[in-house]
Amino acid sequence: MTVFTPPRSPLVDDALELARRWCAGHTIDGAPALRHAVEVAITLDRYVPGTPAEIIAAALLHDAPELAVDVDLDQVLTDRFGPSTTRVVRALEREHAALGQTPAPPVDAGDVVTLAASTADKIVSLGSVLRRASFAGDRAAYWRARRPFLDLVSYFRAFHTAAHQALPDEMAAALDRLVTDAEQIRATLA
Repeated sequence: MTVFTPPRSPLVDDALELARRWCAGHTIDGAPALRHAVEVAITLDRYVPGTPAEIIAAALLHDAPELAVDVDLDQVLTDRFGPSTTRVVRALEREHAALGQTPAPPVDAGDVVTLAASTADKIVSLGSVLRRASFAGDRAAYWRARRPFLDLVSYFRAFHTAAHQALPDEMAAALDRLVTDAEQIRATLA
């Protein structure tokens, strides 16, 4: 069972419909954007069972600031899902925008809801990039083409270090494994 197994919350249904619309024609991590959104929501629910529907909605719509450019996003999110959804979506937007900047964006370990949603996004994204590497014919070329990803590995480790105590143990361990794998790959390419 997942958060999408019927019967599901009307908020989740509404968020899924918006995600379908806004993700259409877009890709994230080399896959359809909707798949990424759904995987983030499922991952969040797997590690944080009972996550409120408005936070599952935020997980589904976390890339909306980049995808839904023709709407008053704050108005739509707040009216349809409530202020918590808007807060989490905008927090993840700020983090995405700050990735790769020096110094790395600070991690607010006190905002556990946003922290968990952000961690789910990282687990899905890191897992996707690492999994695709295993299918690459020329792994060295695959990683050379993903230098910007490898440049973020230090941030992912800093995020894990700052966040792990506030996260469920299994979620923190999953992120740690993925970051460790990425660190090992980066070390072999240095």
